[in-house]
Parts: sequence; structure tokens; C-alpha cells
Amino acid sequence: MRFAGKVNEKIGGRNHGLWIILPLFLIACLHAATARATMKKTLTPRISVQEQYDDNIDLEPDDEDSDWITLVSPGISLALEGADTSMNLDYQAGFSFYSDDSSRDSIGHQGQAAWEQRVSDHLHFHLFDNFMRSEDPVIETDEEIEDIRRERRIYYRNIGDVSLSYEFRAEDMVTTGYRNRYLDDTSFRNEDSIGHEGFINLDSWLTPKYGIGLTSHYNDGQFEVADDFHQYGAGITASYRWETSRRVYGRYDFLYHDFDEAAAGTQRNDYRVHQGALGISLQLATPTEISAEAGYYLQDYFDGGEIDGAIFSGRLKTRIQRTSLNLAASAGYGEDYFSSENLGSSRYRKIIGSADHLLTENLRIFASASYRLEEFFGADTERDREDEVWRARGGLSFSFWRWFTLSLEGTHAERDSDDPTAEFMDNRVTLRLTAAYPYVF
Repeated sequence: MRFAGKVNEKIGGRNHGLWIILPLFLIACLHAATARATMKKTLTPRISVQEQYDDNIDLEPDDEDSDWITLVSPGISLALEGADTSMNLDYQAGFSFYSDDSSRDSIGHQGQAAWEQRVSDHLHFHLFDNFMRSEDPVIETDEEIEDIRRERRIYYRNIGDVSLSYEFRAEDMVTTGYRNRYLDDTSFRNEDSIGHEGFINLDSWLTPKYGIGLTSHYNDGQFEVADDFHQYGAGITASYRWETSRRVYGRYDFLYHDFDEAAAGTQRNDYRVHQGALGISLQLATPTEISAEAGYYLQDYFDGGEIDGAIFSGRLKTRIQRTSLNLAASAGYGEDYFSSENLGSSRYRKIIGSADHLLTENLRIFASASYRLEEFFGADTERDREDEVWRARGGLSFSFWRWFTLSLEGTHAERDSDDPTAEFMDNRVTLRLTAAYPYVF
């Protein structure tokens, strides 16, 4: 691919996420071997076998292909917990076998690293990295879909950040760091990208009741087809709290988006975004949290034209005996530059709900649903479209014989779009057996 060489030259190859995670495994193992007895160390090898039926494996709008997919996934994790250290490292391979079309058989990898280190009384170190090599066209969390690809082909994805925080007084902290986003796709239908972001943030409570937060960042975005850009952002938040876990706040954020010289046949259209909002955050009781925010945004194009709208978000998170509930809704301005389609700026509305209930000590049921409406806009008319995405998920999980878990899960995903080639409907049913044995030493 044209862009792959450009990306690999800049960050050291498609497997650069593993180059971060694997050395951390070695560091963690050395740290575990020399750590004091007060540190808890847990090594957990595991293996899972799953059978999945997918009625639209390529997410086609018509002429869907279905198949049974067997996935064998060995993995290992290492967790270190001490007074100054918290480290979790995880690696998993995935061997996929297709029943009807063995030419689709593939090998996937996923690695994740999380490290929190208190370097001194005032200095804290943070690192997080998640690397993925996969051919699944849908990237999703437990609650919603993060990205949708146009076909089932191998791609490499990495998201990571590293930062240092200096705590100069209790609750007063300055943080500086770097974030990386990387996407390399073997499909010509999807966009490759890399983003380098540096940031500096300040959080301070000037008095026990009045606080201020300052943010700033610079983002360098590079793409295979779309115009590269530089992005500059800054924000300020003023807060008032009458209890530690109850506060109201006002915030203002500014974003300046500067495209590089436009490619032939496209139009350069730099813009600024202003966002202001008032919000409230409450912890009503230990298991219940409520937050809400409302405001206004304005996107101002340098060559003329404005787009504006309302900002709203609300969230309820609670636990009632054996049931956990999470409900969230939001609307406002969004950006989609580092996805597989790179659709740019958007107006969006989103609703997410999830529930998890423990029927017995070993048996739980879970369900989630999400809806997202996005209206994409910008100078590139090929990106002007409206999408509606639905997703529903439900299942149950049963643990037995201490080290085994059996789960059954069903998922429905659907997208309606102004672009007929982007529409699809997909149903999946997955049966999974996992064995995991933790060694504590």
C-alpha cells in the first residue's frame, strides 16, 4: 500500500504496538522477580474456544454471505499491584477458521498495557497502549460500535498514550504527555491514518470549593488519501463544589483545524470550533452517579459559512443490589478523522443503555443497546452524508469449576445511510468457552 510505507517509516512498522507491549512484559517479569513480598503478582494463562454464526460477514447491503467461524484464542496476562505500582499486561492471539470459505482463515493479535507508577511523592507516570491485528469489520465495546469497515480484511490498529503528572499540592496537578493513533488497513476501501498528539493540562482547586482546569493540545494528522492537518486546541473549566462528589461547572473549548495544502481536485477549508456548556455532576449515594451538561457549539469556516447547534449530555450510573444499570444520552459536535472512513466533522445524537444482573453467584445475564445518528459535513462532498446506526446485544455467562466460563451471546447491528453502499444489517450468535488459571506469587 502507498501509505503503509509512509506510516511504517515514521513509527517503525505495523507491529509497533507489540514493540511497546512485549518489552513491557519483560520489564514486568523482571520487576515481579525482584519486587518486594508486599507486591501482589498474578500471572493468568488462558485459552478460549468460540463458535460464531454471522449472517453477513462482509457487511454488504445486499447479497449477504453467511458463515460459521471457529476462533481459538490462547492468551496470558500479568498483573502487579503494590504501594507505588499498578501494572496490567495482556496478550491474546486468535486463530480464525471459516467453515464455508477457508481462504478467509486468519490469525489475529491483541495486546494491551496499562501502567501507573508513583515515581516520587509528587511525580506520577502513566502509560496505556492497545494494539490490534484483526479482520473483524466491526470494532465494538460492551456498549456501542466504535468503527465500521467496508469489508472483512486484515487491519492494524493502535491507540496509546503516555504522560507524567506533577502534584504540587493536594488536588493540584499539571500533566503533560503524548497520544498516538495508528490505523493501517490492507483494504483499499478504507483510510489509513496516523495521529501524533501532545498535550498539557492543569487542574487546580484554588479553594476547597472553587476549582479551575486548563487544557491544551496539538494534533498532527496524516492520511493516505485525505488532506493532512494540524489541530490546535485549548479549553478552560471553572467548577464549584459544595461537597467533594457534587459540583457544577462551566466550560469553554476552542479548536483550530488547519489543513495542509489540499490534494489536486479537493478544496481546502480550514475552520474553528467554539464550544461552551454548563454542567452538573452528582454522586447521590455510593453506587449512584448522575451528570448532565447543556451548551452550544459554533463551527466557523475561514472561507465563509457557519454551522452551529446545541450540546447536551446526560448519564445515570447506578447499582441496585445485584443489578448494574448505565444510561447515557448526548448530542452536539463530533469529529471522525481517525476512523476507517475518515468522514470529518459531524452533528450527532446518541443514546446508550446497558444492564448487568447477577442471577446467582456464578450466573449473570447482560444486555445493551445503542443508537447513533450522525450528519457528516465539510468541503468534501463525498463525505456529506447521514448515518443511523443501531446495535443491540444480550447474553448470559456461567462460571463453573472455578476456572471455566461458558457464555452465549447474540448481537444485532444495522446501519441506514444516505450512501447505499454503506448500509448493512448483521446478526451474530456466539458460544464461547474460556479456561483461565491465575497463579498468585
